[in-house]
Amino acid sequence: MNISKNLSLMTILCCLLSPTISFADPILDKVEIVQTKTEADIHIDFKTQIRYIRHSPTNQASRIQVFLEFPEYKKLGFALPNKREFLNSPPTDLVPAFTVNFPDQNTNSIAIRFKKPVKVRISPDSSGRGLIVHVPLPNGTPPLTEDVSAGASVAEVATVEGMQSVDVPGIPEGMTLDDYASKLVADSRAKIGSGQYVKAIELLNTALNLPFNLSGEEAQELIGVAREKNSEFAKAKAEYELYLKLYPQGKGVVRVRKQLASVDATLKAGGADKKQVKRVIREIHETTVYGSWDQYYYDAHSRTYNPDGSKTKTHDQSSLVSSINLTARSRQNEYDGKIVFRNRQTMDYLSPTASNRHANRDRTDAAYVEFEDKAIDYMIRAGRQNGNSGGVLGRFDGAWLRYGFTPQYKINVVAGTLDEYAVDYRRHFYGVNLDIGPLSENWSGNVFFLNQAVKDITDRRAAGGEVRYFDNGRSIYSLLDYDTLYKRVNIAMAQGNWQTENGINYNFLVDHRNSPILTTVNALTGIALQGKYSTLNRAIRATGVSESDLRQLALDSTLKTDTVLLGATKQVTLRWQLGGDVQVNRTSGQPGASQAAISLFEKQALENGIVLTDLERRNFANSVAGTGNIWTYHIQGVGTDTLFKDDTSVISTTFTRGNTSRSQSLLFSNGFAPAEKWRIDSTLQLLRQDSDPNILTYVISPTIRTSYRLREKATLEVEIRFDVDNTHDNSVGGTGHTRTVRDAAFIGYRIDI
Repeated sequence: MNISKNLSLMTILCCLLSPTISFADPILDKVEIVQTKTEADIHIDFKTQIRYIRHSPTNQASRIQVFLEFPEYKKLGFALPNKREFLNSPPTDLVPAFTVNFPDQNTNSIAIRFKKPVKVRISPDSSGRGLIVHVPLPNGTPPLTEDVSAGASVAEVATVEGMQSVDVPGIPEGMTLDDYASKLVADSRAKIGSGQYVKAIELLNTALNLPFNLSGEEAQELIGVAREKNSEFAKAKAEYELYLKLYPQGKGVVRVRKQLASVDATLKAGGADKKQVKRVIREIHETTVYGSWDQYYYDAHSRTYNPDGSKTKTHDQSSLVSSINLTARSRQNEYDGKIVFRNRQTMDYLSPTASNRHANRDRTDAAYVEFEDKAIDYMIRAGRQNGNSGGVLGRFDGAWLRYGFTPQYKINVVAGTLDEYAVDYRRHFYGVNLDIGPLSENWSGNVFFLNQAVKDITDRRAAGGEVRYFDNGRSIYSLLDYDTLYKRVNIAMAQGNWQTENGINYNFLVDHRNSPILTTVNALTGIALQGKYSTLNRAIRATGVSESDLRQLALDSTLKTDTVLLGATKQVTLRWQLGGDVQVNRTSGQPGASQAAISLFEKQALENGIVLTDLERRNFANSVAGTGNIWTYHIQGVGTDTLFKDDTSVISTTFTRGNTSRSQSLLFSNGFAPAEKWRIDSTLQLLRQDSDPNILTYVISPTIRTSYRLREKATLEVEIRFDVDNTHDNSVGGTGHTRTVRDAAFIGYRIDI
C-alpha cells in the first residue's frame, strides 16, 4: 500500500459519501475581484464546502499560503484530488496580478502568488464555499461613492467589480485642483444649510471623485452629514465609518464619532432610510478575455518484493492531462455579460485492461453564458455550471435565474439535469429558492425547495435553508436539507470561525448527513439489487418491485455520518504559527448500506482505472462498517524565514484511533525561491498504520517539486515522488513481509492568457 494510491482510493470513498463532489472533480471554481471603499476583495470560490483554518505569512509577502479543511472530503479521512489546479486573476489595476494554485506543498492548502508583495487579510465568505482576500487599494484609486437603493448593506453600497473608469469633471479654467475642491465643499455646505440635501450630496460626490486634494477630509465628513439629514441612515453610517478609517487622526474625529453613535442608535431602534435612491451606474465600456491553458504528463511505476523472493513490476500510470479555463467578459454600463468555458481531457497511454475501461476521459466542467443587469438587479446563467446552493447537488446542465425585488430579498429559479458520467439515467430537477439579507447588517440566509426525478420516478424532494452570520473576526455558516419524500434529514451542519482580540483563531464543525445523500437511485447499488440494473425502470420491470419498495431499498442502502471538530490557531512567535484540532467521526447504518458502499466503491475504482488490493478493500470495509467513533488529533506548525530567506515550512503530525485501525503520520514541507524565477517545494511524509491486529504498515514518502517561470505568463513545473511501503501481515494465512516501492512524476507547463 502506498500513500498516493490510498489518497486516490479515499478520494473515491469520500466522493461516494458526498452529494456535491465527483471523483477527480476540481476543487477550485472561480476568482473575482470586487472593489470596496477601502480595499479590493479577492473572492476565491470552491466547488465544495471549505473551512478556513489559517494563512501564512501574516506580514507583507508576494506568496500567501492558505490552509483549509474540506468537510465533504474529510468524512472518513484525508483525501483530496492531487491533480494540479490553477486560477488566474482577472485583468485589473486594483491588485497586482496573481495566480491561485492547489494543492500546495502536499498539504490541504492553496497558494496565492502575487506579482509583487502585498499585505492581506483573509476571511471566509458568507456562503461556506469561498474565501475573501482583502488587499488595501493602491494610492490614487478613486473612492466609491455611488448611490444604491436604501437599506442596502455597506458592502452593497461599495461594491463594483474590477477597476472602473470614473468621470471626473474638468477643473474650471483659472482654478487649481485645491481651489475647485474647496469651492465644491463650500457650495455643498450652503446647500445643507438650506435643506437641499440631494444637491449637496451630488456636489460632495464630485469633490470626492477628484484626485487627492486638501478638501477631501472635510468632504468625507460632510457627505455623512448630508446623508444623515436626508434620512439615509445606513449610508450615513457607512460614510462616517469610512471617514474614521481614512482619517483616524482627523480634525473631525470627535464630531464624527458622536454622529456615528447617533446614527447607529437610530438604526438599532428600527430607523431605516426613507429615501429610495435609484442606483447610479458609472460609465463602463470594457471587454476582456482571460484564463489559462496547461498540460501535465503523469507517469508512475511500482515494484513489489514478495515474501517468497519474487518481484512484481507494474506500470501504474501514463497519462496526459490537458486543461483550459477561459472567461470572456463584456461590461457596458449596467450590463455585465460572461462566457465561461472550462474543460479537462485525460489521455491514457497504457494498454486497455479489464480494470482500465474508462481511462480516456473528456470532462467539461463549465460551459455557460451569463448576463446580469445591475440596475434592475437580475441575472440569468444558462449552460453547464456548478450548483452549490438551493439544494442542487453539484454540476448540472440547465439555467439559473435570479431577480432582486428588494436589496434584501432575491428570488432564484433553477432547472436542469445533473451532469453524471458512466450512468444510463438522467436526473432532472427544478427548484426555487430565496436569498434573504443582509439583515441587521450581519445575518443572511436562503430557503429552498427542489424536486428531482428520474423519468417519472421521484428521486429526491428537498426543502431546507442556509443561515449565515458574518462579522469582522466571526463567521457562522449552517445548512439544513430535509427530504419531504423520505421524511429524513439529509444534512444538518454548522461551521464557523472566531478571531479573538489576542490573535487566537477558533474554528468548529458539526455535521450530520446521509452518505450518499438520500435519493431513490441509491437503491440500484443496494444489497437487494446488487448493481444488476442500470436504471430504476429496468429494476422495476425485471423484479416487479414498486416505487415504495425502491424507496425502502434506498433507505437501507444509505449510511449516516457524524462529525464534530474543534480547532485553534495562534501566532506564537514572529516566524511561527501553531494550530491544532480534534475531530471525531462516526459512521452508522444498515448492514446492507455498508455492502452498497463497498459495491459502489469498487465500481468507481473500476471506471477510473484503479486496481484494488485485498488490504484496500478491507480498509474501506472497516471505514463503513459502523464500528464506533474514529478520533483524529492534528497539530500543525507553519513558519516563515525558517531555513531560507522568505521560505515557508510546515510541520504537522496526525494521530488517528478507531476500533479497527490506528495510524500516526508526520509531515515536513518546505518551499523557497532560490532565484527570482525559481521555486522549490519539498515534502517528507512518514506513516505508521495498524489496519488489523496483526497487520502493520510503514510508509516513507519524499517529494520534490520545482517550478520555473519561463516568461511573464508561462511556467514550467516538474515533480518527483517516491513511496516506500513495508507491510507486515502476521495473521493466520497472512502474506508476511511485503515491500512496495513506487515512483511517480509529472512534468507540465501553464500558459496564462
